[in-house]
Amino acid sequence: MNLAHNIRWYAVLAKDLLFKPTYRPHDFWNRRHRRGHNFWTVGRRSFDESGNREWYARLAKDLATEFHADGLDLRRLSVCEIGAGIGYWTRMMRDHGCKRYLGTEIADPAATWLRPQFPDYDFVVADVAEDPLPGTWDVIVMMHVDEHIHGERFLNALRHIKAAMTPTSRFFTTYRTVPTPSGVSYVEYHTQKDFAAVFPLAWIKPVPRPHGGDAMLSISAAHARSDNYNPRAYPVGRCGD
Repeated sequence: MNLAHNIRWYAVLAKDLLFKPTYRPHDFWNRRHRRGHNFWTVGRRSFDESGNREWYARLAKDLATEFHADGLDLRRLSVCEIGAGIGYWTRMMRDHGCKRYLGTEIADPAATWLRPQFPDYDFVVADVAEDPLPGTWDVIVMMHVDEHIHGERFLNALRHIKAAMTPTSRFFTTYRTVPTPSGVSYVEYHTQKDFAAVFPLAWIKPVPRPHGGDAMLSISAAHARSDNYNPRAYPVGRCGD
């Protein structure tokens, strides 16, 4: 990791820890995306761009492996992404042949930037904690977004996601395997128990991590009906900071 990045990261972290600015999601993410569209905007800020690419790649490989294991052919399925960000996961869906994709994004500068990058896909400026998702979707993805939706807003977001699911839909999300405090105002970690406040526990399946990505859940009514589902077959580990 380069020295300039380290200096920048520790300076920003010290400021956040010392002053603990009030987290206003709309203002926070609009401000970040007005400054740029890279991993410093949406990724793990303790990593530089190269470190984030490696970190994201492990999670992407685990997600792709689960798509294959679960028989999900994105060429035939619709996908809704919560928090499209800089288009990392949008690109993955495109690479898997997805034809119908909707990216929701709380920050208008992000959606404005994404539209010409992916002209065949749709992007809307919306806050999943406030706005219901339009229609229903076969696959819903929310990668490292849950920790930026706090309190009752988090539960509202899950309710909106659940309302947009059919009995065979899959909702993929990162999560925290153990309760973890956060020292910065814009992060509030959620465990499986937090997701179970809205989704039946029988719907929730930890996803295997053969490539060492962060902890992830697959949530679906279909899991509750699966005779082959054995929670002990899905070991979990602690999600990265």
